[in-house]
Amino acid sequence: MTSVQVAWPPALDYALAVVQGTSRTVGSSLAPGVQAWFASPEQGLSAAIESVRGAEETIDALTRLAPSTVTVLASVVSDRACWAEVTRGGDREPTETWIVGLTHDAAGTVSRLVWLRAPLAPPRDSAEHAPAPHGNESAPAPDARPILEGYLGDLANSRFREAAAHFALDTVYSHPPYAGGTERVLFRGREALRHGFVTDRGPSPVRQVITDLWQRGGRVFVEGVIEGIPDGGTFFSTAEINASGEIARYVAFYSATRIPRLQT
Repeated sequence: MTSVQVAWPPALDYALAVVQGTSRTVGSSLAPGVQAWFASPEQGLSAAIESVRGAEETIDALTRLAPSTVTVLASVVSDRACWAEVTRGGDREPTETWIVGLTHDAAGTVSRLVWLRAPLAPPRDSAEHAPAPHGNESAPAPDARPILEGYLGDLANSRFREAAAHFALDTVYSHPPYAGGTERVLFRGREALRHGFVTDRGPSPVRQVITDLWQRGGRVFVEGVIEGIPDGGTFFSTAEINASGEIARYVAFYSATRIPRLQT
């Protein structure tokens, strides 16, 4: 697990200002050769993602998202990376979930930016488990890596009941469509999740391997690779871990193009 700081870097604020249509000054925080990966609004349904290289090209891609009304739900920051879950608002209410990841080089400028998009991934229903305001994600929680690796291991081996047992009774689970599906998967509750693993997902050769994990309190961001199938891509997810060590919410993304990993 990567150790984390509390404050996020100015580069995230700058990037969000660009997509809100209020600034283009993010360029000073980007490395000249920055590589950025941008998903379309359909990324939550398909696995396509677009790459651009260079500071100006990255700013242009961010500008195409403007004007957006955004709210940061949670963030985790390490010495070399920042990850955040952000909602994009519509006329009256949020319509999209974004996962934004920035990786910094030794000079402190952003060398890789990942911008993932999906239809809105709902929070947990009860007020008790509503997303914490930004800056309050540090509620006590156990180390997420063995919890998530246990879930992924059980899933890869088709131990569906055991896989679902890693989740809270009232969990929310949002995932790209399973093979042949056309709609993003959404399960509410452990029993619905177990049933979905059996009937909707089923056995699969896919094996998810976590390569990086960032955690602050109960909020976790994960990056990993897909093994077991030809040309497996990259997956990303954010999770909320409760004090009992259960996965209370899980939101996943997948890129069929394997995104180069940078040392963080």
